[in-house]
Amino acid sequence: MAQEAEQIQRALATGEYATDVQQELWQLDRYLQQLNYDEKNHALARNEADRWRWAEIKQAQIKDAQRRQAQLAARQPELAAKIESIQRQIEVLHTDSEFSRQIAALDRQIAEIGYDAKQYNTLKASLRQAQSWQLRYQELQQAQQQYPLVSRRIQELALALEVRSQDLQSLATQIDAIVKQLQTIPDPTGEIQALEQQISRRRIELDEQLAQLGRLQQQQQQLETLNAKYGELSIQLAECKKKHKIYEELGKAFGKNGIQTLMIENVLPQLEAETNSILSRLSGNQLHVQFVTQKAGKTKRTTKLIDTLDILIADARGTRPYETYSGGEAFRINFAIRLALARLLAQRAGTALQMLIVDEGFGTQDQEGCDRLIAAINAIASDFACILTVTHMPYFKEAFQARIEVVKTQNGSQISLSM
Repeated sequence: MAQEAEQIQRALATGEYATDVQQELWQLDRYLQQLNYDEKNHALARNEADRWRWAEIKQAQIKDAQRRQAQLAARQPELAAKIESIQRQIEVLHTDSEFSRQIAALDRQIAEIGYDAKQYNTLKASLRQAQSWQLRYQELQQAQQQYPLVSRRIQELALALEVRSQDLQSLATQIDAIVKQLQTIPDPTGEIQALEQQISRRRIELDEQLAQLGRLQQQQQQLETLNAKYGELSIQLAECKKKHKIYEELGKAFGKNGIQTLMIENVLPQLEAETNSILSRLSGNQLHVQFVTQKAGKTKRTTKLIDTLDILIADARGTRPYETYSGGEAFRINFAIRLALARLLAQRAGTALQMLIVDEGFGTQDQEGCDRLIAAINAIASDFACILTVTHMPYFKEAFQARIEVVKTQNGSQISLSM
């Protein structure tokens, strides 16, 4: 790169580059020298060419104007002939035409009648002055026509004036008589004042009556408004009473004495029958259960039934309280009620009770009670898919063949399954 740069610089310094182009430039310079070329002369020549171009445009315009002038000059004889023809026609119209003949006839008539313009203007002015006298003459004729009517009207007015004068005299006489009569009458000023006071009182009473009438009318409007509101409120009250009755019935239905009580009353017989069925198998028909939902409540005046839920338990000795039964009997009673309730709930839910779990509770039973409990479990075994009992009693354990035994050792609890 450095060598190339040095070669380029050397070529530029010595002028040894683009020899062909330099040769062409040298030839062009030589040709210009032969032509004796000068830039100032070139600029002057260019300006001169512009002026000659403007002169050519003006010359073209002059030639166009000369051409139009030649055309007009060619048409000049024709136009002159037309002008001369029109002038002859005008002269003919002045001398020999219908209008000229009419004008001549009119001139002859004016000459025959001896028309004078001054006399015509004088007569016209006199006629204009005489028109005012014509108007006055017309007014005179109208006055002559109206004169009889005016005369009769004057006579009528004269008669009326005479009558009015007589009436006036008569009235004057009457006034004098009235004045004399008034002089004889006592002064009514006191009576007038009394009447004015009475009128004032009447006006006050009238104002009071009008005010009272306004109050009564306002009260009447208020009463009408209240009556309308009373009608609306009566309708609303009737609807509210109807709704209240419905809600009251619903309250009773959903209250403790309503649907709930009815459901319990409908369910309790079934629960009681199921409980007694199970309990009879557990106790050998020795125990019986009864559910009571109402009992008599004693008051001072009347005996009223009150709601309750008592479980009455009876055996061969009769009905006794729950607390008087032994632990085994109480367990059998509880077991029967719980099992019956579980069955009833499963039945209500629409499902089957598949599994029964009995956790402990056998320690309170004697051997006979255990036998009956085992017999009861075996009796209801067909009702369940699985019965699981939890107990620590060996005797009770031996009653079942399938067992899950949990044995506690030192290593922890161990489970064994025996079938």
